[in-house]
Amino acid sequence: MVSNALELAVGLIDLWLVRPFGTSATAAIGVGRQVTFLVEAMAVAITSGVITLVSQGVGTRERSRMEDRESRIEEDGIGRSSILDPPSSIVKPDEVVRQSVGLVLLMGLPTTLACYWLSGPLLVCLQVRDETRDYAEPYLQVYFAGLIFTWGSLVGAALFRGAGDVWTPLKLAMGVSLVQVVLDYSFIYGAGPVPTFEVSGAALGAVCARALGMLAFLFLLLRGTGPLCLRWSSFLAFDWTLIGSTLRIGVPMALANVLRHGSRVVFLAITGASALGVSLQAAVGVALQVRLIGVLVALAFQTASATLVGQAIGQGDYQQAEMLARRSVRLLALLMGSIAGILIVLAGPLARSFLDAPEVAGLGANVIRWFAVAQFFSALSIATQGALMGAGDTLPAMRYTLLSEWCLMLPLSYLLVVLDWVPHGVLAAWALAPALTLALMQRRFRSGRWKALREGVA
Repeated sequence: MVSNALELAVGLIDLWLVRPFGTSATAAIGVGRQVTFLVEAMAVAITSGVITLVSQGVGTRERSRMEDRESRIEEDGIGRSSILDPPSSIVKPDEVVRQSVGLVLLMGLPTTLACYWLSGPLLVCLQVRDETRDYAEPYLQVYFAGLIFTWGSLVGAALFRGAGDVWTPLKLAMGVSLVQVVLDYSFIYGAGPVPTFEVSGAALGAVCARALGMLAFLFLLLRGTGPLCLRWSSFLAFDWTLIGSTLRIGVPMALANVLRHGSRVVFLAITGASALGVSLQAAVGVALQVRLIGVLVALAFQTASATLVGQAIGQGDYQQAEMLARRSVRLLALLMGSIAGILIVLAGPLARSFLDAPEVAGLGANVIRWFAVAQFFSALSIATQGALMGAGDTLPAMRYTLLSEWCLMLPLSYLLVVLDWVPHGVLAAWALAPALTLALMQRRFRSGRWKALREGVA
């Protein structure tokens, strides 16, 4: 949660730093960050598979330590009805490290090139106005030029978290965030020999800071930390079976995230085509950034749930896995209820902090309030998804996202824009989608089908 809070803080600082350049600059950051989130979501094809396989591998190592205790329990006549055999597909964590590095190169480099060249056409498709596109296009091009560093940092953090080491990614995140804030300010406004890059300076600062973060993860993996170790002599020796296992788990999660973030991007395009135009896009852009308070808390719970559930399954203890998942969702519900209430109360001051024009700030406050309600349901569905991810049951998330956001929310939003029921009608449609996703996720989890999952079998 602290690592994700740092990312949120840096994003809000970027919005504050570009505020003097006007509403178009704020809208450019809002639209640009949603596009970058969409592309970063593709990295989940690697990170979610890494967390599942590493956590189950670590759990299997712990299984031998449980055997003596289990034998004593059986001797006492208690039995071990909740202890089952772990999945046969579990692999060693150091093998996952090697293949994940190769996957970053195999998938990251083509994605970097494609996104760089498609930045301009994508903004045109999103109905971004000319004055906003003048800021957003160079921002995206700079960001995508260094996308491989972002992916490398994300996968490095996933490896350590899957092994249960959350402190190493946190320490690196603190250093990277501090460096990024300093670089963002320097590149946006210029400092000494550094020229003024304005909005694109925020992207340049992010790329440089994340490059340092990726190099730090590589250093730690080469040195060897616990079960995680990388050897230069073998990191490009691809194990296609293991890569297939990683992608089998990760690709559905990635597609679910791409669909989720893609719906945000299309939603921005729909709002840009409304009568409120740039004003609503800027308001939604700020609200999407503020809602990351809830999103990043939910993602922290997702990672924790996936790791702990995966380790419990690696030990063969499915009863423990189910208990951990339920408690995670309950605790998150308490936290998100508090966060949503705070955001609703502080919506006005938050909007005025990032939006200059009073009428745009008033619109932003309304958007933040609606998004706070929606985020409560979205966060709980993300946490439930994490529990399923720990078991390798990732395909349902993709189907549910497609249904709730692309088949329900986006068509309904477009219809309401055509009917000129803006902004409240469109925002109500936004809140409806995560409520449906949560209901479907919980139904899947409570069915218990994830307990019977094996490699290649749903």
